[in-house]
Amino acid sequence: MRLRLLGTAAGGGVPQWNCRCANCEAARRNRIAPMAHCSLAFSPDGSGWYLINATPDVTQQLARWPELHPTAGIRSTPVRGVILTDGELDHVLGLLHLREATMWTLYAPPAIIAMLEDGLRVLPALRRYVDIAVRRLSWEDPLQLDEGASRVTLRLVATGRHLPRYLGSGDEERDGAGAGVVLADRSTGTRVAYAPCVGELSEALRELLQDADVILFDGTFWSDDELPRLGIGPATATSMGHVPVSGPGGSALWLSTLSARAKLYVHINNTNPLLDPASTERAWVRGLGLEVAGDGWEMSV
Repeated sequence: MRLRLLGTAAGGGVPQWNCRCANCEAARRNRIAPMAHCSLAFSPDGSGWYLINATPDVTQQLARWPELHPTAGIRSTPVRGVILTDGELDHVLGLLHLREATMWTLYAPPAIIAMLEDGLRVLPALRRYVDIAVRRLSWEDPLQLDEGASRVTLRLVATGRHLPRYLGSGDEERDGAGAGVVLADRSTGTRVAYAPCVGELSEALRELLQDADVILFDGTFWSDDELPRLGIGPATATSMGHVPVSGPGGSALWLSTLSARAKLYVHINNTNPLLDPASTERAWVRGLGLEVAGDGWEMSV
């Protein structure tokens, strides 16, 4: 199985168009690398590919990497489908940019499909352009993706109940609103976990990640009060559906107890001091055996 991170930033990217935080200014001056919105592409066999989330940057992301370029005929794509972990705008708006395709398959839990059908109305709009097959993922039964001689099993784990803001304020949490994905290569036994939005460090999540070989995990905010402290707004990390990296209840200490050979933070907000390679925060997480992923990171497992 091949993996490629198409982007590693949270909503707004780095630099964010209207932000003058230290990291956005550093990215504008080429002192740190710019980052596209967070998305993972994986291929069971190196030929057909699946996207986990479709970001507003999706067409540039697909153009950047040769393995995702058209492969045959005047119009084609190796992308077989898109898997959604939630209904947030920075993970679903790219679906509209994929309307030029003839057909593809969307995979998502029922609650997320309902958001796109009745809340954002993305799916009704897309059906005017493309033959899109919608497959509802089960929380209990894994999905089998067989490509050639390779076989990959996809299993979901609940990671949060936070709902996108476009659904309104009357129902701010719902079971099944956020998911992590565990990919198991049945030919090698390797397991890869991708969880870009985690609102709770649950026992179910720990149990599923305990035997993972690679973990790509929510690193959105360094601290719970990151945005209020910068004067950006009153929302805390936890109120936005993200466990912060630092602190006694943060993800860093929790992840450090897991045995995966690679543990990397993804979905990193532009305000997060982890983006500075010279920061004390980056040094601290590296001391725990954790890393910060960058756009284009790849691995074959």
